[in-house]
Amino acid sequence: MELPTLDQLQALIPLLPKKKPVHKLKWKLPEQRFCAPIEDAEKRVFELEKLKAKFVSGGEFMDVVHAKPYGEGVFAYFIVRTEKKTEDEHILFDGYMIQEEEPLGLNLSSSFSFMEDLEGLGYKQSLQRAVTEWRFLMLPVKVAVFDVEQFGAFMEFALPATNFENDRKRQEKKLDDLFKKFGLKKEDALPTDVITLQWLSQQQEAAQGQGPDLDQGGPG
Repeated sequence: MELPTLDQLQALIPLLPKKKPVHKLKWKLPEQRFCAPIEDAEKRVFELEKLKAKFVSGGEFMDVVHAKPYGEGVFAYFIVRTEKKTEDEHILFDGYMIQEEEPLGLNLSSSFSFMEDLEGLGYKQSLQRAVTEWRFLMLPVKVAVFDVEQFGAFMEFALPATNFENDRKRQEKKLDDLFKKFGLKKEDALPTDVITLQWLSQQQEAAQGQGPDLDQGGPG
């Protein structure tokens, strides 16, 4: 049997199914996060490792969280983070709700001087926490496990921002699959991040007189 010539192959092109044009949205679909309470953080970490999730980062930290509202239910955080073992200090920025493209991470020579700068930028101290965290990637979903002292353990799932509706549909399908694999109910998950959940819980306790009012200007 003779091999087809180039002309014969090119003649087949009109017969091949044409790809539908991909419509790119002018405005990105924003990052979405969901967090679910869990009983045992280390057990969930073991399950993630068993599923071959890619470990990204983790450790034990002391955080001082500063918050700034950008409107009703829209906010950003600067986190002054100290690693427990090394006592190294970093500044972390989390502004997924205001559509920041790049997270900001800075090494600090003096966290205290930077805290004063944060005040001038409109960020006020909202809470302090001791947290152990593990961060994984299960494309396209980011999965984090948090064990927050005196608050609880949580799994947090993040769907990255995208300009394409089909990408978001694939992300949501993967998220549904992950909830099933971990035995979690999506309807019980909260559409927010763990820091916000802790801050709101703290405010509720203060309003009910169960603890000190530590509100110094967190999200609105």
